[in-house]
Amino acid sequence: MSEEKKIPGPPPPDDFSKTTPNINIPADVSGGQNDWDKTNYNFPKQPMADDWGKTVTNIKPIDTDRQDFGKTMFPGSKAVPNADWGVTNANIDVSPADFGSGADDFGGPNNKTTPYFSLPEAERAKYQNLPLTPTEQAAQAQKEIEEKGGIPGWFWISAGLLGMFMFAVVVLLFVFFFWLRDTSFEVTVKGAPPGSDVLVDEQRLGVTSEDGSIKLLNLKAGRRKISIAHPTYTCDTRDVNGGNGVTPEPVIARCQERKVEPGEDCTNIGLGEEDKAERCYNAALEALPDPFTIEALVRALNILIINFDSGKFDVPAKRLAALQKGSGYIKKLPPDIVLEVGGHTDSDGNAASNQTLSENRANAVKQSLVTFGVRGEVLQTRGYGAAKPKTENSTEQGKFYNRRIEYSIVKR
Repeated sequence: MSEEKKIPGPPPPDDFSKTTPNINIPADVSGGQNDWDKTNYNFPKQPMADDWGKTVTNIKPIDTDRQDFGKTMFPGSKAVPNADWGVTNANIDVSPADFGSGADDFGGPNNKTTPYFSLPEAERAKYQNLPLTPTEQAAQAQKEIEEKGGIPGWFWISAGLLGMFMFAVVVLLFVFFFWLRDTSFEVTVKGAPPGSDVLVDEQRLGVTSEDGSIKLLNLKAGRRKISIAHPTYTCDTRDVNGGNGVTPEPVIARCQERKVEPGEDCTNIGLGEEDKAERCYNAALEALPDPFTIEALVRALNILIINFDSGKFDVPAKRLAALQKGSGYIKKLPPDIVLEVGGHTDSDGNAASNQTLSENRANAVKQSLVTFGVRGEVLQTRGYGAAKPKTENSTEQGKFYNRRIEYSIVKR
């Protein structure tokens, strides 16, 4: 027999209507089996579909080493089967979300395929509606409180900011009232003798001006005692109450002139007895008749001793009251009378400086009298230096007498 007769011819074409797939199907096809059991390729019987949502598949893909991508890999197979295109190849794709597969199982370097199983909707809903975690429960409870009208967060933030603002206001008010607020006050004293020392609570604060007034500033709030001190006047002590928004009325001084004391000799005035000389001066002016003569007035005016500080020509403040009193009598003179105000020094120092100093002292006295209302035309000044001493300059008592202001008649 020839070789050609030994080799059978090709098989006839497949008739799929007559071909039975190589699938082991149980006899009872319609007996409650699901589709999975009808297409099972010689696999052991699988559990019901409801159980798959509770189980993680333990199917290891076959490593094909990047070959045979058109063939189906059967889990559990040890080798790649021959292609049988007449048989349906299983194409199982398992979702990584359902079966816990890793990223390398899908097209990664290992070229593995993971089967995919789709859970029924009832099972999927069961595992999708998992219980809330404690954090989620707290967030949901907070949300429910807010939806039911609970106190919103912005309210607490606003309340905190308002509380901080009110606290700051209280602190500022406290600082203002106890540290920054000006609780001091000021008061004006009027009618005191010019050149008087003014004391508040026994502390000297100033000297009254030519009109007998002084403004006392920055007095501590509360009741303060005001005293007026002058060598030839006695003044009542006054109390004022001010501060904290209270401004007291001006204090009108109540002062009385001191009279010549019994036994005082006004014809003999010694060194340092300027205050005694002023009392005698005041008494002589008050004793003048009305009308008085110009000679009597000049004698009374020359009793006053203005003992200037050494080398200075400012009229001492405590003698301003005496000049004010004398100005009242000078203003009574007829308009054609002219008096000279002469300045004299002792012999200490050089003649030129003494001359200038005597002129300046005479001018200072005239200016004070003009301030108190005397017409400038009634007075003229002249400085004599040490040229016309009243007595010897060899003793301090003699120098005391020679340092003087002396009035004289220039024109009757």
